[in-house]
Amino acid sequence: MTAVDAAVARPPETRLSPWERLRRSPGASLLSAASIALLAWIGWVVADWLLLSAAAPWEPAARCAEATGACWPFWVEKTRFMLFGTYPFDQQWRPAVVSAMLIALSVATGQMAVSGRWIDPRLFAGAWALASVASFALMGGGIAGLPEVVTTRWNGLPILLMLSTIALALALPLGVLLALGRYQTRYRLIGRFSAVYIEAMRGVPMVTLLFVGVFVLPLMMPKGTSIDPITAVLIALIFFHASYFAEDVRSGLLSLPRGQHEAASALGLGFWQTARLVLLPQAIDRAMPALVNSIIGAYKDTSLVVVLGLFDLNATARMAFSEVQWGNQALEAYVFVGAWFLVSCSYLSWVGRRLAAKAPGRAR
Repeated sequence: MTAVDAAVARPPETRLSPWERLRRSPGASLLSAASIALLAWIGWVVADWLLLSAAAPWEPAARCAEATGACWPFWVEKTRFMLFGTYPFDQQWRPAVVSAMLIALSVATGQMAVSGRWIDPRLFAGAWALASVASFALMGGGIAGLPEVVTTRWNGLPILLMLSTIALALALPLGVLLALGRYQTRYRLIGRFSAVYIEAMRGVPMVTLLFVGVFVLPLMMPKGTSIDPITAVLIALIFFHASYFAEDVRSGLLSLPRGQHEAASALGLGFWQTARLVLLPQAIDRAMPALVNSIIGAYKDTSLVVVLGLFDLNATARMAFSEVQWGNQALEAYVFVGAWFLVSCSYLSWVGRRLAAKAPGRAR
């Protein structure tokens, strides 16, 4: 009887009873029981704070002073302010449209990456370019009969999404070009320039670069021209994050066996054809965990723009409980912000895990 026949003929293992599993591995069973008990306790504490001991949404704000749980009237009254800040109340449909558009495009990009069913690259790039221009046009107004709104009143979720999604969408391809420039050895000047640029960007704190973008970059502009602070911050974020993406992609390139280059050369492929058809698909697959980590970090680091006077979601949440009436609702405000970042970052992590599982040679 062959090994395969023996494996087929072997009777299936019987399912162990809970008592038998406890007897065979008491340590693991006790650890599992302790974990379940801890999760149950955390779930009870959260449910008690959110529901049982909370002030209901329809109750007056004064009820929050007596309740030991969450203050739902705060969320009812301040959610819109935390999302859109000081943007004119009657025009807040515009930041709502911008936020929905950028979220939908980001989710669509993630779903296409996971499914592998990409639309035409030119159409995809055009959609992101159109969304970027439309975001600035809608938020700023002054066209098509829309009232003009100064950038100092662009607050909350739209500014977070505009700075993070547009910066990441432009920084990633720039990072790929920098990685290829540093990786190749044929043009040494390009390689050295890429290396100096990457090391310089990675050696400077992001806050310093943001200050340079807002306060130094306008001084370098020609006379009579100016640059908006949000545009300056966006440029700084693109050039900063591109250096980190470049090193992530280069790590994937360096991990490829030399035979990939030799096989491409034997087929008569040039450098750019080799990079596009052979090297980059494999390198990005191998660098996917590092890339997802950099994307999540860059997305969360966008909140640092508050030091420049730009009010993102964290800043509008702090402004929401700065009123005397809501001075005790700091926890509710930051729970709102934390829930948003938890959901969005969890989605990014899920996309990264799916892409890593689909990579050749990886366990699904």
